[in-house]
Amino acid sequence: MKRNRIATQARRAARCLAASVLAALCLLVLASPAFAVEMRQGWWLQIKGAACAQGPKVLLGDIAVPQGEMPDKTWKEMAARPLWNAPERVGHQTAMSRERLLILLRYHAEDLVSACALPAQIIVQRGGTVVDAPEIEQMLVGFLTKQAPALGGELEIKDVHAPDAIFLPSGRDKLELQQSSPIKPGRINMLFEVKSSEGKVQRRYAASVFVNVWKAVPCATRPMNRLEQVNLANVQYMRKNLAYNSNVWDGTGGPWRMVKSVGTGQPITMADIEPVPVIAKGDKVSLVFEGANLRLHVKAEALADGGVGQSIQVRNLQSNRKILATVRDASTVVVR
Repeated sequence: MKRNRIATQARRAARCLAASVLAALCLLVLASPAFAVEMRQGWWLQIKGAACAQGPKVLLGDIAVPQGEMPDKTWKEMAARPLWNAPERVGHQTAMSRERLLILLRYHAEDLVSACALPAQIIVQRGGTVVDAPEIEQMLVGFLTKQAPALGGELEIKDVHAPDAIFLPSGRDKLELQQSSPIKPGRINMLFEVKSSEGKVQRRYAASVFVNVWKAVPCATRPMNRLEQVNLANVQYMRKNLAYNSNVWDGTGGPWRMVKSVGTGQPITMADIEPVPVIAKGDKVSLVFEGANLRLHVKAEALADGGVGQSIQVRNLQSNRKILATVRDASTVVVR
């Protein structure tokens, strides 16, 4: 009796395992591109992931795009073919999985289902229009391409994060793109706004892209050490990605000296250099007080190195007070 019960349980477990394997195989077949598409005299149908139905019925032309070589007359007749009911109210949407879509297509268009490539899911809206993923990406690329001159290099746009589709409630609505963070190399945040014909924002969608900007910038041809004066003989322009090298020196101005060491082939940034001091710590300088109706000169001692335009601390030799002043030249600092 006990052996019979064990045998029964084993048979049940085997049937469950077989059913699980069969279900997995079915899902694999459904996901297979080979199952999705069967060429019909040089054409097949790509089913959209997002579509709008303008009437009470979803038409084949609402959800499908012909691929390959199909005569216009054939597609015109095929596109008018009614399928299932659209959402009842304008603006409402229905989402369905690939499996549910396959069932509906088999029921309403059994003769065409094997020639259809199915998405993972489809969303159908009653009325309005839809902007699909390729159009959304094209808007992003076009917007950023216009910014190329300001970015000052060769753009490479990658890693786009954006909605798969954006539905507009009516044909009079517009989709506009705004920047929500500064346009600069690296990750840029964008914002899609759905606006009514009156200009009112109805909905917003976040998006972002990563922008590489390639440009020839000054780089060290040998290791350059801290406090070493920058010699242009040791600098060569190399193509670098500004997304990973911010605030790069443009090779002008100076004379400069290194604030920190830079290795061979590394870009030189503005954080790596500073003006060569025209005043050294301990130098005796003329401290000039400049006011609206007053100009006063006193002797002072520099308490730090400083280049033209930099602020350094000096000590008034008459009052012994420490003051922050701006370096004007090799012998003068100014307080205003």
